[in-house]
Amino acid sequence: MEDEKLKGSRMKHLTAYYFMGQDLCIVRRHIREDMEWMRDAGTDSVAIGIHEFQLAGDSMMALDMIFEEADRVGMTVHAIPSRWAGLVAGWPTAAGAFSASHPDAWMIGPDGDPVFSKVCSGHICSIYHPATKQFFLDTIDKMLDTYPVDGIIWDELKVLNSEDHTPAAIEELGEPSKGEAQRRKTVGFFGEATRHAKAKKSNLVVSCFVYAQLSDEIFKVCATIDDLDYFGIDGRCFPESEHTCAKVLPGNIERAASACADAGTGVMALVETQHASEAEIDKTLKHLPAFLDGPVDHLMYYYHGVSLDDMDRLMAGMKPLLSGWRAV
Repeated sequence: MEDEKLKGSRMKHLTAYYFMGQDLCIVRRHIREDMEWMRDAGTDSVAIGIHEFQLAGDSMMALDMIFEEADRVGMTVHAIPSRWAGLVAGWPTAAGAFSASHPDAWMIGPDGDPVFSKVCSGHICSIYHPATKQFFLDTIDKMLDTYPVDGIIWDELKVLNSEDHTPAAIEELGEPSKGEAQRRKTVGFFGEATRHAKAKKSNLVVSCFVYAQLSDEIFKVCATIDDLDYFGIDGRCFPESEHTCAKVLPGNIERAASACADAGTGVMALVETQHASEAEIDKTLKHLPAFLDGPVDHLMYYYHGVSLDDMDRLMAGMKPLLSGWRAV
């Protein structure tokens, strides 16, 4: 029923990005209280990072508890594949075993060296190398076999603006991959991964978001990822004039919405609040109501953050805005 609503009438869908899943020792009562807070704020699904290490062990009780407690309050769980082959973001910011153990699959940059990212915490693998593609498909299968996932979120695709001088890229294209070719091939890679996931579980809801300040060309091509339900952006909800960088939602969500309209895809936005200072908490609570009036079908928020000066004040201020969002 819920999946039909999402795909059909584009009913508004609210998701909480929850970091608790990576803690190896957690208390069920804490998870239960968190889930009840999310439910009372009108949340439909909780999104958690799924890192390779959580699929390699015999048992990950923390994630089991999250799935159970989400189900208890009537929420579904969306998985965020985290740092897989260095091609996506997610949590935690730690390299996975595939990237660490497959130097043959590492992307080669224009300087002839393997591409390494401190942000992605390791080497980035080439989308052209067959082992990278097989790793993604196999890991999707293992994730869906291990956990009752109802959605997948591709978090900040990392190689849209890259130059790939890997032999496999040159063999396929006749030259290094960059510009339009790299964007098109990246979207094709994630389109195949999305199709594969939905072939295994047809009612999955699949979303993707990228940095808010990226180009119209990137928005337009990413919105066409095969079988994607939602495409959008992440960033702060206050204007660029009040932030130190261009990664803001105002002024950019309209561009994303235009790309989605052309592609027939729902519009997604993640309101970033992690690492917020006192001043940014004030700005978030000031500007969030206006942003919530905008063209967003799938809204994502952080349930608490990595580091906040006053998490309780921020969450208390956001809760009535989130719970009233569908009435906007």
